[in-house]
Amino acid sequence: MNYVKKLILLLCIVFAVSACGYHNSATEPSRVGEQFREIAINKVENPTLERWLEPKIRSMLRDEITRRGQLTWTDKSKAEALINIRIIELSDGSRILGNKDTTLKYDMTLKVQMKVTSAADGALIWNSGPVSVTESYYTGQEDETQQLITRLMVRRLVDKMNQAY
Repeated sequence: MNYVKKLILLLCIVFAVSACGYHNSATEPSRVGEQFREIAINKVENPTLERWLEPKIRSMLRDEITRRGQLTWTDKSKAEALINIRIIELSDGSRILGNKDTTLKYDMTLKVQMKVTSAADGALIWNSGPVSVTESYYTGQEDETQQLITRLMVRRLVDKMNQAY
């Protein structure tokens, strides 16, 4: 009898997990399309004064897409699709002021746009539109917050690219 209860419990868990929409990210549909599996980063426009931002976004984007296993990285000359990223802004400002108008907490915002184009004819395949990430931080946490918002931005861009519904 215990065996039957365990089997029923296991089946209930399997059905619950499948009913909630869980699936392996490698099988997740992509807005890029099946004909565009080999990709390369064409360019990253960075009008900010933060020179570390471009290589960090390139590196994190490659890692995130590789981790999900949906697309294959290749040279620009062999790519079927090209990724173009435009960093719109990286800004920070006061969020909470104390009694003496001194800043107690700051906000940092990263705004980015990513486009995927066909390498053959330059036709637009997918456009993220402006995507923004904002995080709060205290004095002395600037570096950690920069790393965090960059990581969150890359995840959000790849998530958005994979939402084919």
